[in-house]
Amino acid sequence: EECKVKLSVTRFRRVVGLAVLAALVGAVPGDAAPALTSIAAGATASATAQRLFPPAVDSVSVSNLGDLTAGTRDLAFAAAAAAGVRAVEGRGYSIGLTRVTRGSTVVQQASGASGLWQFPMSVTALPPEALAAVMGANVSATVTGGSVVMGQSSADLRGARVGDVIDLVSVSGAIRSFTIGLVAADSVVGGTEIVISTAQADQLGATVPTRVLIYGVSNRQGIEAALAARGLTTDRKVRVSRTWDLRSPDSTLSLIRTKLLLGEFDYSVNSSDVVSIDAGWVAANLPAQRTAFSSIAVRARCHNALAADLQAALTDIANQGLSAQIDLANTNTYGGCFNPRFNRIAANLGNLSRHTWAQAIDMNTVTNCIGCTPTWDCRVVRIFRAHNFAWGGNFLSRDGMHFEWVGEPRHTLQFPSTFCPNLPGGRIESASRDTSIRPEFFADDGWNELSHG
Repeated sequence: EECKVKLSVTRFRRVVGLAVLAALVGAVPGDAAPALTSIAAGATASATAQRLFPPAVDSVSVSNLGDLTAGTRDLAFAAAAAAGVRAVEGRGYSIGLTRVTRGSTVVQQASGASGLWQFPMSVTALPPEALAAVMGANVSATVTGGSVVMGQSSADLRGARVGDVIDLVSVSGAIRSFTIGLVAADSVVGGTEIVISTAQADQLGATVPTRVLIYGVSNRQGIEAALAARGLTTDRKVRVSRTWDLRSPDSTLSLIRTKLLLGEFDYSVNSSDVVSIDAGWVAANLPAQRTAFSSIAVRARCHNALAADLQAALTDIANQGLSAQIDLANTNTYGGCFNPRFNRIAANLGNLSRHTWAQAIDMNTVTNCIGCTPTWDCRVVRIFRAHNFAWGGNFLSRDGMHFEWVGEPRHTLQFPSTFCPNLPGGRIESASRDTSIRPEFFADDGWNELSHG
């Protein structure tokens, strides 16, 4: 746990990166949030957003551990120039929303008796010209005019519509108000919740670039060669993510997708990063205390939605004769699911760990610490994937202790993961065959820096 706190900035980059990359390069097939049947009345798209270019025009996102470094930025821009395509700096964050109003009517209001309470919102910021290319001319025109774009699922979740005013928490803690100028389909904004320009991000104090977006790619081989020539595709501290990458079994969910599956809450965080979250959400979604699972005696307080999948995974692990792979003394003392935690980047800028949703479980925290080479028998990893979990061992900052629920099986996805790649047909493999972590080099999966975790 101490190791995880020390690397909270990396965890932030890993989580937010998925939503940001999806927003920058387009929705991920099979992973976009479905349209809601109206959780709250009034959420309508008064204008229809259209992409300016068809999906066949590709994009590449380049990021690194922590804030985007000048070295990574310069190499990515040089690669884009060599390939004859455009590149811009992009920003992706989680920013707090305190209120949605429609004239004098409050549509949504963060609660809490004292302190600054807010809903976590994923935000993507790009220059208008890049937004025009990857999301469409009307998205670009909306932010250029000073309004913001909200994704349809996020608007539905809070009952927001075009013309409503949202209050966002700036880095300094001051409230900045913006008008929703467009409610766009999730497929247009790529799963992020709010799209703004970099100038609007400046108003929020969110000035730190998190990645370079290379867009308008028509020659995949050309940009690949340019990136490789500058060492970006072989640097272990750099993530190169492409629209044509295979889908990774260890990609995590966007923030809005997590909310749709597990619920949205508001929270407050004090100067010591101690987090308080909506007690009503906790009572409705978590057991009152840690659950004692059967087959393997893990004790953890996990979200009700994932408890059955976790139990099924533990049962299969036991049935495979792999119970000894889980260090119960460590897991039941230092691991577990529910751990509300704010990963602070600067002042009020940061994100909530997915452990705040009790969405992920940490196990064997010493032998699979953050940044360390994972030590799991790959059968354990593949069993968890088969039961709707992604694994942190292939995150940009390796997080082998971390199994994060994603609500769908991941054991059949054929991605060249660095560690524990899936086997053909989704096989787990028998004990008589090679089940060790694969040592050969592959490009890391193109989704997780972050998170989120």
